[in-house]
Amino acid sequence: MEKSGTIMTREELLQLESGALTPNCLDLSLIASMVGNVTLPSESPVMHVEGKGLEEVQHALQVCTELGLAGDAISKSSFPLPTLRTVLDEARRQVHEGQGFAIIRGIGLSDSVQDNTNMFLGLASYIGDVRGVQDKQGSMLTHVTASKTWTVPPELRHGIHTNTALAWHNDMGTDTIALHIRSLAEEGGNTFVASSWTIYRELVTSFPQVLELLCEPCWPLQVSGNPPRHIVAPLLQVHNNRVYLSVDPGRLGLHPVTAKAGLGSSIPSLTTSHLQALETLSGLATKHRLMLDTKPGDMLFINNWALIHARDSYKDPEDGPGRHLVRLWLRDSEFGWDVPKSMRVPWETAFGSNGDGYPTGITHKKYPLVPSHDYKPPKYTAGSAAFVLDDSDDVNGEGTESSKTT
Repeated sequence: MEKSGTIMTREELLQLESGALTPNCLDLSLIASMVGNVTLPSESPVMHVEGKGLEEVQHALQVCTELGLAGDAISKSSFPLPTLRTVLDEARRQVHEGQGFAIIRGIGLSDSVQDNTNMFLGLASYIGDVRGVQDKQGSMLTHVTASKTWTVPPELRHGIHTNTALAWHNDMGTDTIALHIRSLAEEGGNTFVASSWTIYRELVTSFPQVLELLCEPCWPLQVSGNPPRHIVAPLLQVHNNRVYLSVDPGRLGLHPVTAKAGLGSSIPSLTTSHLQALETLSGLATKHRLMLDTKPGDMLFINNWALIHARDSYKDPEDGPGRHLVRLWLRDSEFGWDVPKSMRVPWETAFGSNGDGYPTGITHKKYPLVPSHDYKPPKYTAGSAAFVLDDSDDVNGEGTESSKTT
């Protein structure tokens, strides 16, 4: 298995995927038999929680408060939901084997940020029982917002900490993205998804050369900002009859900070062909996109291999908190998709080589309850998903100092 910083040849990576389809051996008749893939519905369905399910959530929260449970201590066993579990099991099935996403609505929000966090961790544990680390500081929660207390210019922040649009991307490194909608923007800020499978089918029939390039392990993927290191990997893989996308334009090629500083780096820039392929991919995602209907208090779960996602720009209200989502990275040990070896490097950084949620070098996990009051500009970040490259950076903009955590 490749390690972070290793540059593998095309032949080596293709040998790792001995059972995978590549553009050179595509049999279009096989497409009809690839039944494990996701096709989006025409609208954004919602799963509602009410009655007995609401009572179970409140009781579980009360037990957490009485026992002082928080963070890693919140799991399916410590947050029992015997009746609501049926709904959550169906949500888990939809994420992994159905439409690729699930929206849970009806639980609402508490005045207590601790209760909101415990509730999110508790319900999310039924969708994915393993949580991924989101930076080298051990952050398990990321606050996706553009806080009004921050004075750092937007161009110096992570993309998720601005109100600008985010291009089509995957959160490279996770199986499932979980988002708790705390508040929304006054205008815009919509989340869109598109099916990897649907995009793949059109690439096969209309853009075979682009498909071939996306499947080639020739894409320079940043894995470290200081010193600058990279691997080469494919952005699209067919594995176990499923189509996987793992792409974030912000992590591809030479990092702008490295280039501006004139530091020596072996990381190549993207070629014209690379850029044109990304443009085609983005165009197809936009063509087949579905806007997700979310409201404050909703919990949204997205299969990060099966769906690519984007966000439009937004405007926050003058009064009030503005758009604020809280993010978890999840894996389900039973239903999680098998990760292709050619895409494992970012994934192992989040979940560890065994997928148990304990990556090398992480000695402490933290669950920040609120966005940091003061934002520390990251030196080496990459990607729309704010995957931090340098050890000194934090996905919540906290630097080495943490805001209130659980």
